[in-house]
Amino acid sequence: MFFLNRSSLLNLLTAVREYCVCSKSKRLSFDDLTTFSEEDLLNLTGISVSNLLALLKAVELSIRNTPARTVATTIGIFLFKLKSGLSNKVLSTLFDVSKSSVRRAIQTSRKVLMTDFVPFNLGFSHISREDVINKHTRNLAQLLFTENKEQVILVLDGTYIYIQKSGNFQFQRQTYSMHKGRPLVKPMVIVTTSGYFISVIGPYLANSKNNDASILHHIIKNNIEEIKNWVKENDIFVVDRGFRDATSVLEELGIHAQMPSFLPRGSNNYQLIWQTLHG
Repeated sequence: MFFLNRSSLLNLLTAVREYCVCSKSKRLSFDDLTTFSEEDLLNLTGISVSNLLALLKAVELSIRNTPARTVATTIGIFLFKLKSGLSNKVLSTLFDVSKSSVRRAIQTSRKVLMTDFVPFNLGFSHISREDVINKHTRNLAQLLFTENKEQVILVLDGTYIYIQKSGNFQFQRQTYSMHKGRPLVKPMVIVTTSGYFISVIGPYLANSKNNDASILHHIIKNNIEEIKNWVKENDIFVVDRGFRDATSVLEELGIHAQMPSFLPRGSNNYQLIWQTLHG
């Protein structure tokens, strides 16, 4: 996950300014991607030129050109908003469109991506078990964890998305993390051993009720994304010790949880090694 600090934000704004100075229109536009270097486009949108072209191809039938902006600029505004976090007022100046046009571009992009792009690239329904086993499982993981070629190995972990402090007091309390000391929400990320993203479920609130174990318990019990129909007995979930209270739920499905072993109370790594060597 990428977070902007003071220096990276300054570099981002400098890149925008340099582009606008070189551009004849004096405004930011994604209509001609050849004007961007690979590095500049990564700085502005977070994705490469080839990935942006593939994204535009996926949504070209669902987004129309308007007098104010093209399809490429509509998606570009959305990606730039995600990357920079700048206000719609600033974006309207940079792209030379009205603030309402920026708002509609963001809204349109979000809706179209959720219908035409996300379902084909994220979620348990977008990929088969066979593809996960044959294309997205490392040989070392199979050697360490599996007994046959029909077992799927998935890696699960909760992550954080930091957000601004809410003006709603109840939501403010629900999203404040005592552990991190700031407001956030928690999505559950599920990937293969090669790093391929299977699904991102959530986000969940940051209060104490939503630790990793309780989130996994909720996903299984409510069959989110029909996960119980996708996984099979003897599949393997690689998790950390934050999931220890959810192992019983996995055992009911016949799923094996692989997590780091606990050290006995009062012991350390050197004592554990000595006990292993000397029986």
